[in-house]
Amino acid sequence: MGVALLALLLAGSALTAEASLRGAADEALARSSAGAVQGRVVDVTAAWDDAAGTIYTFVTIDVVRSWGLEGSPARVVVKQLGGIVGGTALVIGGQARFEIGEDVLVFLDVRPRDRTLSVAGLEQGKWLLTGSAESATAAARDVRGHDMATVVDREYRSTVTLDALAALAGTDVRATGAVLAPAVPAPAPAALDGRSGPSFSLLTSTPARWHEADSGTPVYVDSQTGGHPQFAGGGLAQLSNAVAAWSAAGSLRLQNGVARSARCFYNSEYDERISVSYGDPCGEISDASSTLAIGGAYYSSIDRRAVNGLTYWKITKGMVVVDNPPSKFASFTTGCYEEMLVHELGHAIGFGHAAARPAIMYPSISSGCFSRAVSAPLGADDLAAMASVYPGGAVPPPPPLPPPPPPTNDAPGTPVGLTATVSGSTVTLQWSAPASGGAATGYQLLAGTAPGAANLGVIPVGGTGVSVPGVPNGVYYVRVVATNAMGASTPTSEATIVVGGAPGAPRSLTASAPAPGQVSITWLAPASGPAPTSYRLLAGHTPGASTYQIPVSATGLAGGGVPAGVYYVRVVALNGATPGPASAEVVLTVR
Repeated sequence: MGVALLALLLAGSALTAEASLRGAADEALARSSAGAVQGRVVDVTAAWDDAAGTIYTFVTIDVVRSWGLEGSPARVVVKQLGGIVGGTALVIGGQARFEIGEDVLVFLDVRPRDRTLSVAGLEQGKWLLTGSAESATAAARDVRGHDMATVVDREYRSTVTLDALAALAGTDVRATGAVLAPAVPAPAPAALDGRSGPSFSLLTSTPARWHEADSGTPVYVDSQTGGHPQFAGGGLAQLSNAVAAWSAAGSLRLQNGVARSARCFYNSEYDERISVSYGDPCGEISDASSTLAIGGAYYSSIDRRAVNGLTYWKITKGMVVVDNPPSKFASFTTGCYEEMLVHELGHAIGFGHAAARPAIMYPSISSGCFSRAVSAPLGADDLAAMASVYPGGAVPPPPPLPPPPPPTNDAPGTPVGLTATVSGSTVTLQWSAPASGGAATGYQLLAGTAPGAANLGVIPVGGTGVSVPGVPNGVYYVRVVATNAMGASTPTSEATIVVGGAPGAPRSLTASAPAPGQVSITWLAPASGPAPTSYRLLAGHTPGASTYQIPVSATGLAGGGVPAGVYYVRVVALNGATPGPASAEVVLTVR
């Protein structure tokens, strides 16, 4: 994914490169979702999952329509990490909120740990169908702060736009084998304050904080041993900077902790520390999604304190869990990675999302991080939140990390001179060893079908070159990363590889609607270029739009169930993954 269309899911929320590109990010979210459902919420129950040792909220939805799921289910159960049971709450930053009786459209991921469904992109994947007579405001998406009952930002979509997005769910990622309706545990007994498990999803109106701030006692931030494998020194310098950013802004004193084994969201230890783990040891984050990390904390009602007129529960344990696919971080600068950590730690110390830029806790990361080696500073909203929740003078930041080891023990520098040659269907890649940093012990090829992507895989290579025979026709984008025991380098510049040629434009495109909701579309194969192996039908509601992209194996398509409207239709021929030019556009009116 390029900087301009970066679709990130950081800190438990869908973070896009810029707010003006939200539509592009929504399309990326839809394509990376395993499915989607439209329906009514009929039950919301929070309970402990004994197998995972943590709290989940089970959201039952009676389904009106579904996309990408097997068997057209009449009911699904979405299992969200977090919730309140008795006097204990687990809160995940940016998690979607559900209420019984809501009509919703929800994009879905499949949880790796137990194959249950979760909301794709957390709050970014849930739309409330408002029932508004104004089509432009028929669906609403909320962004919430640390008080889950309070909306800090809201945006709207039309049902036509939302239906087009839902049609993309399940196209790139399949929900095969997903558990669509796991057993919902019995409701938890009411807590001391009168609230019961099924009444709330997540924390609702009770915020929490680290009460250690009142005594100046440090809250230690521990890191999984070795740190993040793709950043020099495990990214520990970036974690230390993130810790210092919050410590310098108020009375809460975060401090570098110790190296520990990976921590999940289970609550077997009230250790009063924040743990940062890598590689998604909990199996909570879908590898196919663009979610990078999840941040959250356990809260307890045992110790309640009033600060600036608001009563807070006590945070007893904080967690940040970073996902595992190397491709998700392959193009990250240290500035982007550090900014992600600052945001996640913000959730672990009790903050939700801010409504305005340039706050670190705003649910969208700026593409400016790609030009920085460090995070952007805390914004005015972040500082105001610290002043409210953790009032008092800022404490000195924790001592800096010791200087890095000599270069011979460093992660390697970037490989140089990447070249690619194509002979028939054989692709040969060659490069030279890094000229700086530690000695490389291996390399990784990051290969994708779009600039900056690695959706084709991360391929280990022992030397400084490789030949790959039998590559299908298509356009590929490849980078190389050097690795050793200390970590990975930044990627090389990208090489674009074209295997085979593109077919010509399809001819004689015709489109008709013989009956309400029925369409019939035909065309002829191109008169020039290599023979097509497939076609892709492109359609939208305005000239040149590609809102709908339908793969077709033959030279025609017919079917029913098409919503009424005016469509502008084109078709392109593909030779493997290589598309040719589009046909002439025709207008199709469906009754």
